Amino acid sequence: MSYFKGILFSFLMLYSSTFGAIFLLIPLIPLVFFQPKVGRQMMDQMIWIWQIYAVFLVEKLCGVRVVITGEPVGCEDSTIILMNHRTRFDWLFIFSYILRHGPLRRFKISMKDILKYVPGPGWAMQCAGYLFLQRKWEADQKIILRCLTYFRKLGYKPQILFFPEGTDLTANTKARSNKFAEKYKLEPYEYVLHPRTAGFSFLVEKMREIITLDSILDVSIGYPENIPQNEMDILKGKFPRQVHFHVQAHSGLELPQDREGVERWCQECWERKERQLREYYTGPKLFSDKPIQTCVRDEQEVEHLFRFACLFWTVFEICVVVFLIYAPMLRWFSLFSIITYVLISKYGGIDVLLDSEASDLCK
Repeated sequence: MSYFKGILFSFLMLYSSTFGAIFLLIPLIPLVFFQPKVGRQMMDQMIWIWQIYAVFLVEKLCGVRVVITGEPVGCEDSTIILMNHRTRFDWLFIFSYILRHGPLRRFKISMKDILKYVPGPGWAMQCAGYLFLQRKWEADQKIILRCLTYFRKLGYKPQILFFPEGTDLTANTKARSNKFAEKYKLEPYEYVLHPRTAGFSFLVEKMREIITLDSILDVSIGYPENIPQNEMDILKGKFPRQVHFHVQAHSGLELPQDREGVERWCQECWERKERQLREYYTGPKLFSDKPIQTCVRDEQEVEHLFRFACLFWTVFEICVVVFLIYAPMLRWFSLFSIITYVLISKYGGIDVLLDSEASDLCK
């Protein structure tokens, strides 16, 4: 049964994101260029429906229960969300928190640049306006500047998920992290990786300059059991029964104004996170605070959204099969869409074209 759930979940995620990009997002790309605000709103709306569907599949199909404790940030804030990177799928599970407590339409993720070239899901992520970082300092500074300039052009207040560790926690990455700690005379960590603070401090500085930085959300993610480390674990149906989030809001004014101070703040944050997660994994595997009772969306509204997203994507997925079989024009359109995405990706991706245009207009 677990294998069936894992294969079905993976198929539905890939199928919906790929054909959603081909049939629903490609017609909006010209609008995003020529009517940027309207185009961005429509693009975000389509991606929002898919994100709700992803949460539906995680919680209802795979049976994952999300427990959230702590203090969330305001829904209208321009926010950097800092989170430890326990597995490759932390970004997927945090959708459940954002759906209930945040602006899912304005939620953006920083991730490795190579992911935007994955056929299907990568095209959708380009359209979503995510930050694709190359882990090369000079290149990443330009990418962050382009993205923030684009958001400023739209009058947009994003909530950006940022992983200071840069990669997920494995035996190999922990060994590299502890080697880094030894080099700089830092304490070795067991439950997190040492953060690379330069990118975070640069993002804080430029958000303050270009948009605004209302708040920082410090998120610790914990898995009581069944940690899905990689794609094979998902295919095997190795989903956690629960995922625990502890969130702590900080005003943007709490952070130091200088870059060195921000880097120290991030290091201290990770020291606290290491202690917190040590207590979590060596204790009852619960965060100490009580679950948050008040949400932007209550569970009844979330259930209505689940039904809507499930109906929308089920009808869409059936229509795709029928039209691809019986409508030759749709087959030609899908081929045109694929070629368009491949060509755009060859020149850096939709995100680069949009960000570059915004940078030119804002000079």
